[in-house]
Order: sequence, then structure tokens, then C-alpha cells
Amino acid sequence: MPHVNLTTIQPVELLEALKSHQFLAPYHLTFCCDQDGGMPRYKSRFTVCGSPRQYHFCTNSCMLALEDAVGRAIAGNRPVVFQCSVGLLNFAVPLRAGDIPFTCLIGGGVRDKSIDLARMESLAAADGMDAFALLAEFEELPVATVDEVEEVARKVQELVPSLLARNLHSQIFEKTMQRLTAISGISTGIDTAESVCDLMTLISETLGVLFDISKIAVLIPQNGPTSPYTVKGIWGLQQDLGTIPGPKALGMFPRDRAGCVVLQEDECHSIFPDLDVSQATCLRLASGQAVHGILVLFDASIPPREELLVSLVTGKAATQLARMREKDKYTSEIAQARELLTMFSALSRTESKDQLNEQILGMAADLVDATCGSLMFIDESGSQLKIESALGMNLHLAQSMVVQVGTGIAGKVAASGNPLLVNDIEKDRRVGTPNRPRFKTKSFVSIPIKLREDTIGVLNLSDKKNQGIFTDADLKILITFTDHASIMIERALSIERADILEQLSITDHLTGLYNRRFLKRRMEEELARSIRHNLNLTVMLIDLDHFKIYNDLCGHLAGDRALKRTAKILSETARQMDVVTRFGGEEFCIILPGTSKKESIFVAERIRREIEGEEFPHEENLPLGRLTASIGIASFPEDGSTEASLVKAADVALYRAKSDGRNRVIIAGNSVDDHEQISRFKTALNLP
Repeated sequence: MPHVNLTTIQPVELLEALKSHQFLAPYHLTFCCDQDGGMPRYKSRFTVCGSPRQYHFCTNSCMLALEDAVGRAIAGNRPVVFQCSVGLLNFAVPLRAGDIPFTCLIGGGVRDKSIDLARMESLAAADGMDAFALLAEFEELPVATVDEVEEVARKVQELVPSLLARNLHSQIFEKTMQRLTAISGISTGIDTAESVCDLMTLISETLGVLFDISKIAVLIPQNGPTSPYTVKGIWGLQQDLGTIPGPKALGMFPRDRAGCVVLQEDECHSIFPDLDVSQATCLRLASGQAVHGILVLFDASIPPREELLVSLVTGKAATQLARMREKDKYTSEIAQARELLTMFSALSRTESKDQLNEQILGMAADLVDATCGSLMFIDESGSQLKIESALGMNLHLAQSMVVQVGTGIAGKVAASGNPLLVNDIEKDRRVGTPNRPRFKTKSFVSIPIKLREDTIGVLNLSDKKNQGIFTDADLKILITFTDHASIMIERALSIERADILEQLSITDHLTGLYNRRFLKRRMEEELARSIRHNLNLTVMLIDLDHFKIYNDLCGHLAGDRALKRTAKILSETARQMDVVTRFGGEEFCIILPGTSKKESIFVAERIRREIEGEEFPHEENLPLGRLTASIGIASFPEDGSTEASLVKAADVALYRAKSDGRNRVIIAGNSVDDHEQISRFKTALNLP
């Protein structure tokens, strides 16, 4: 702020003193002071018929009449009453005082009782206005005669010295101290304001009442000093005044200007086109280098000493805004940390990889209010990215899309391992590509998914709900999220690999059925459950008849195909609750939980008939003319209470089926000694 003598009486202060006199109430008042070698210049928020224009019908010739009257008043050191070109009555009173920076008081804005209708019609035609509307506006002005205006001018010439003689300095000082006391009183309220709305309400009331300001607005940045500013009316204006770009808001303040900045009419209309204002005093709400907002006082002339008082208020407000920002930042960080913990907890409970991918994408989108996105992973070859989860697009269509690593936006992020934040896809030099129609905005963010140092995928997000741009804060929280989410991805991959290995360890590689190792474990589990709940449990052993002959005649490949077809028949014929396994060679075993012998006969017979009816190549060369199966059945509890005893009983029944002619079902019984029966069957069938 340039150096100003705070003891000098300012025009607005003398005007306030003059306007307190009733006889001056109808008049618009302003001051002028001499310029070196030129006509006077005018200072005040009060206007007269002249420049700036007060009424629609004022013309440039009004200014000429004003300049002539001021010149005559100063030259003759006497009041001059004059009429401007539109017929308004005005006066100019010369002032002579050593400590006031102006030399003439101008008053006007009243009309003569008589109206020159021809002049009104001429003015209306010149300005393209409705003559009746112009006449109505003119008739609303206060009425005075030339004599009355001359008397007012004479009183003003006498009044000014008397005001100064009554020590206007003391009055101004007293008023300043009263305002300072009031400002001190509201300091506690400023310091304890809990919201920006409460703070702005207090500030607007303080400035509006103490300094007689009729219109006040505040500009608050949405996401930082250079982001768009929300414009709110907080005193004498409607609340929602839209937004203006950050650079335009900051551009109101020249770099070399530390204090307030006054915008004139053209600048006001450029920045606030919807407001009917002629002047704006702008003050930063800043602490250190951080700008928290801009306070705008419309149509208010602030003298230097009052500017200091206003700066006390705005300084306190800025400090409190800084505290609020820090508190909001801390609260937001705490809330984000809790949200992340909740998300990570939910991710840790996810059972499938597909569900995990879907949750990671959905949670990331929620963190930054994105409505579209995709989660892509690099394939085993390391050359392609494929979409595993999608938001805002058809998943089946998305999964058919392939991106080469190193090409396209996601491909380049995958290749570099560096995140990419773009405000405008068409203007960013790193991208520089037309925006695709399916995206509503031009801003997006792409984050590499890493396991330790290796990039395994890319997270892409776009289209914020509020149509805004993604910010550095969004990028930061997404990087934190993906760092932790990658741990869950690694865990899911480990579980998937473990499941595959486990599946391989319990699965027969030829038929795809469970193997004997799994049979033993599952049998023990089902027996324990049957004992605990007093349930039946049946075991069924199936053996292909004359399979060794078939294998020798047709070859091992044909034999393997026959085993696979048999496995398929068993899987499709057995019930969903049954457990089908390959017991070894051409022998299969089925566990039938909760099933008695009688119930199991139907399952066994259905299986036997299905195998008998299946056409196997070259089966006509077998002793029975076709490939068939023999089945032995044993049940808990009557045939055994352990895995070994039940399998042994079913094996005895199977050999009985073989002995009795094959292609039949035999149920285990206790009438024959098991060992003797097995030996007899083996001898008869010439089996080892």
C-alpha cells in the first residue's frame, strides 16, 4: 500500500458529515481536486450528472457544463449554480482549507419543476428510448428551484469551514476508535467460528454495519488457489453467484500490489457480468503465501484509515480460514485413513479374484468420485493388457479389448510404471489426443498396479460426478490405495496358485476326477459326520470288466479314452452330493453320503446300465461283446466304521460280482468270510 497521511481528512469522511444535514439529503455530492495543468479530477462514490453517468439520459455535454461551472467557481471563489444539458440543477462550491485534498464540492441530481417535453423527446430519440419511460424516470427526481439550489450552495460554503472548525479530526478519530472497539469485540467470534458460512456471516455483518457497505461477496477456491472460485453473496446480494476461473480471480491483484485493489466499472462487469455495480474493492483473505479467498466490497469507497480497520477484520478472518483449512485437512486425512482401513478390511475378506478386482475398481472410484474406469492386468506373455473389471461400460465388451504394453495411454503407463494425471486430454502434451465420445469430461487418471517393483496392471478412472478435474490430492490417495490393494492382489494370486497346486495334488491327471489321496481324506470326514449325526454312508467300487484285454487289443490310447468316457459317465450319472474318484487303474470309487444300501442300489444300477449302453470302439472283441462294469457296495455302519474296513467290504462285494459273471451289482454281506471269499475270487479269475 502506498504511504498515505492518515491524519488527512478524506472526501468520503467530509461527505458523511455533510450528508448528516437534512437540507443536503436530496442531492448527490462529490468532490474534485486540481490536477497540474488540467481540469479537476473527481473523487467519491457519490455521483452527479456527469461522468460517471447517474441516469440513462445523461450525455457527454453534461460533463462540459460541469467542468465549466467548476472552473468558474474556483476562479471566482464563489458558489456557482448551473443547469446541465438535460435540465438538471447542480451547484459547485469552492473549498479553501489547508488540510483537505480537494478544492470544490459538487452537488446535483435535482430538477426544475417545469419539464421541457421537447427536450425529453429529443433525448429519447437520441438514445433509442421510450419517451414515456424517460419522462417517468425524470419525474421521480427531487424538485427544486434555482433560488433553492443557490441557497443550498450558500449554506454549504458556510458549513464546511464550521465543520472543520468543530474539529472534524476529533470526530473522525472518535468514530475510528468506536469502530476499532467494535472490531475488537467481534474478534472472539471470528476465532471461534466453526464453519466458513458462520465466519462469512459475521464478517459481512461487521463490515456492512460498521462501514455502511451495501453489497459484499466472497470468492472461495474449490480445490486450491488456481482452481475455480465459487462466488457467494454474503451481504445485500443473492447467495449463489456462480463461479469464475482461478487465474481470472487471482488476476484481480497485480503482482506488485499487496493491499486492496479497486476495480472500476468496466473491470467489474468483466469479472461480475451479472451484477449491477460500478466499483469493487477487493481484499485477499490470505495467510503467508496461501490464498484462502477474496472479499469483494461493491460500490464502497474505503478511506486509508478505514482500509486499515477493514484489513484487521480480513486478517483475522484469513487466519481463522487457515485454521479451518488445516482442521478440515486433518479431519479429511483421518476420515480417509479410516475409509481406507475399512476398504482394506473388506478386501481381505474377498474370496474370489474376480470379486476382488470388482471391489478394487469400485472402491478406487468412490475415493475420487469417478463414474467410469477399468482395472487392467498384463497377461502371462507380458505384452498385452486385458480388462478384468469395468465401471461405466459393458464388461463383456471391455474384456474383449486388448491394449499392447507401450502403446496407448494405459499401455504407456504399464511400460513406464509411472502414474498419469491429465486435466485435459486434448491439450496435455503427454497425450494430445481427441477425447472419445463416451467420456463426459477430458480429465482422467491412470495408476500402475505394482507387486514390489514389477508392474502387473493399470487402474484407469475418468468422469468425476461433478464434471470437475482430477487433482494431485486424488492422485495421492489413489497411489496409497493401489499400494495396499496390490498386497491383496498378490494374496489372491498366491491363493489361486495354491488352489491350483492343491487341485493338482488331489486330482487324477487323466480323468480329472479326484484321486485316491482325496478319497481317503474325504471318506474320513464323511464317516466322522455320519457317526456324529447317526447317518448312513455307502461306498461303491466300480471296475471295468476285461479292461486289460481291451487295453491290449486297442492300445493304451484307446484305453485312456475309454477311462475318460467312463469317468464322464460316472460324473454325470452320480448324484450331485456323491463324490466320484479314480481308485486306480480301471477301478473307480464313489462315496454316497447319507445313503443306505437299498438307496444305493438304484444309483449303482443306473451307472451299470449307462456304461453297458455306451459304445466303445472295438468292444465287440471282448468276451462279453461289449465293455461293462462290475460294482461292489458296502455301507456304514453294518459293513464297517473305518475308511479301510468299508473299502475292504466293497472290494469283497466287487470280486463277488466278478465271480458271478461280471456286469452286475453286488452288496456286501456277512455270510461269507471276507478273506476266504477274496482268495476264492482271485483264484477263479486268475488274478494276482
